[in-house]
Amino acid sequence: CHCSDPCFWLAGWLAGGASLCVWTQHRSRREPVGTRCTTDGRASAGHDHQTLIPSVDDGIKPLMSTTIRMSRGRWWWTGACVRVALLGLVWPSVTGHGHSNSGRDHGPIPVSTGAGPHNVLLIIVDNLRPALGAYGSTEVTSPNIDKLAATPGAILFSRTFCQEAWCSPSRTSFLTGRRPQTTQVYNFLDSFRTTAAGTPAVGAGWVTCPGYFNRSGFYTTSSGKVFHPKLPANGDYPASWSDQPLFQQKFDCAMVPPSVTSHLPQSGVDAVRMSCEYTSNATESASTKLPLFPNADAECADTVISRLTQWHSRLPSDRPPFFVAAGLQGPRLPWSFPSTAAVDYPDPSLLSLPTHMDSPDSPSEMAEWFRPTEIAWYTDVIAAGGVTHATPLPKGFQQNLRRAYYAAITNADEQVGRLLDALVALGEDHNTAVVLTSDHAQNLGESNMWSMMNLLETSLRVPLIIRPAPSDARFHKGGLLPAASVYNHVVELVDLFPTLVSLANLRAPPTDYGLEGDDLVPGIISGGDSKRVQAAFSQITRCMNCDAAYAIVADERAGCDADGADAGKFYVPCSQTNRSQFDLMGMSIRTTDWRYTIFCRWVGKTLRPDLSHCGWHELYDHRNDTALYDVDNNGEYANVVNVSDHTTIRHQLDTLLRKEFT
Repeated sequence: CHCSDPCFWLAGWLAGGASLCVWTQHRSRREPVGTRCTTDGRASAGHDHQTLIPSVDDGIKPLMSTTIRMSRGRWWWTGACVRVALLGLVWPSVTGHGHSNSGRDHGPIPVSTGAGPHNVLLIIVDNLRPALGAYGSTEVTSPNIDKLAATPGAILFSRTFCQEAWCSPSRTSFLTGRRPQTTQVYNFLDSFRTTAAGTPAVGAGWVTCPGYFNRSGFYTTSSGKVFHPKLPANGDYPASWSDQPLFQQKFDCAMVPPSVTSHLPQSGVDAVRMSCEYTSNATESASTKLPLFPNADAECADTVISRLTQWHSRLPSDRPPFFVAAGLQGPRLPWSFPSTAAVDYPDPSLLSLPTHMDSPDSPSEMAEWFRPTEIAWYTDVIAAGGVTHATPLPKGFQQNLRRAYYAAITNADEQVGRLLDALVALGEDHNTAVVLTSDHAQNLGESNMWSMMNLLETSLRVPLIIRPAPSDARFHKGGLLPAASVYNHVVELVDLFPTLVSLANLRAPPTDYGLEGDDLVPGIISGGDSKRVQAAFSQITRCMNCDAAYAIVADERAGCDADGADAGKFYVPCSQTNRSQFDLMGMSIRTTDWRYTIFCRWVGKTLRPDLSHCGWHELYDHRNDTALYDVDNNGEYANVVNVSDHTTIRHQLDTLLRKEFT
């Protein structure tokens, strides 16, 4: 068969396709990454630069880069050859042996040098501030998380900050590896996949963190609150997950005595309390009159354990490494907690109160404080006298709320223990990296603020505990696991994506992904700072129109009326406001020693802050912080922005902040 004849091309295409399939199938049997014979990474019209295949040498190569020139008479034969070859390439996918989720796969990702890959268990606890024994708290019962932090090889990060103290924006940020100003997700209208209008959003084709593991041949599964519900749709399945994510509904404290409903600020609003105790035991419910409701966090752990058990039941040859995400919800509002956790907090009057519980009254902090719209409508808050800028909640009521929040943490901690025990029971603990964190923190009355949605430590500072796989020799010292340690450099949740990939010992994501976080593993190993910029950046929205900010959720819109005394005087976070109609964007930079914050006018046409029109400057001195986490002595109750001795550091921080948000 001469090279100019069609049979030459046919034989070449068939031989090439067959050889590629044989080679890749052979690789899939001997490589744990799960390399498969598929058409992952195929290019097509309209696909952007991410339709590329990572090559073995870390370069990026297009799927096809050669143009074949031939006479018009040979095009028919060539087309037939292409069809036959492509059929051979895609057949494994058609028969179920391939791997294609969204048409934008980059193909299998090879393992980095060294042993691996390692499994990853990511535990996200909603609204969890570092109120844990491992961080120095003496009031919260968290034995399982404390044990994890004390395990040989574990690292407790003492200065970890989220990019926005709100569920969907924060989770979108760290699960995509991009900051909110890049994702354009600031509230609960848009997702990174689609806009509120249903059109493709900026991240329609992005590969997420779990998606990267999925494309690397991992079994990826999600239980509980990982992505924010419906943002993106369907929990981003199948783009990010091997099977359907399962979200468990937590008890919303809706069962209240009928007499309380007369205090509601608006008819038709659900009778919901800010905190409540429940039981999942029918006998106990009958005897104590506690509401009977399933324990959502326990069900989340049940699902994870069940799916891992099913995964483990496969033959070793059909058992890829796993990336499992568990999203525990207990500490998010409303604070419902099971009676089994309440026993650890028998007397709420013994719990401490915030040292600084009055609202800030400095003009420079007026944009920082936000109206308590999201809690003002709760029936127990109304019955307690309500909350406004001038009037904090009664002290006894605040202690009851703290009891509820702490009990919710204790319940979540119990589920963490169950997940860790399951790894041991399945024999997978030795090869599994465990990471525990939160999407954001939680105010508990400090500066008369509840919820989160500000640019202070109480909202932005979160726990982060990383226990690398014990079998990962990169973290050994002298051939042994080192003692648990504390990492004091500033890190951000946006660093999670590259760090989780590194913990699994996979190749780093391609640079064209545009990830904005840093891999923390080099710093963990060396003890140094591995971030390109040694600071954390965060932001939050502000709107004056409360009704527009809560236009979708009637319950929270009722909070606008309940806090009518503050209407027109103070801002609210822009929960459901179209992003073109924000009033302000607050931006903050946190270094080891300082926090600097400004609020600037928002430009709806460009969806960017106008850095030439800024006000409400804040500067806080953290050089004298006394503990791993101490909200009552953390330097953020004295705004020193106008102190002349700090002029230089203020200008330095202002320059860094403006560079980041320009």
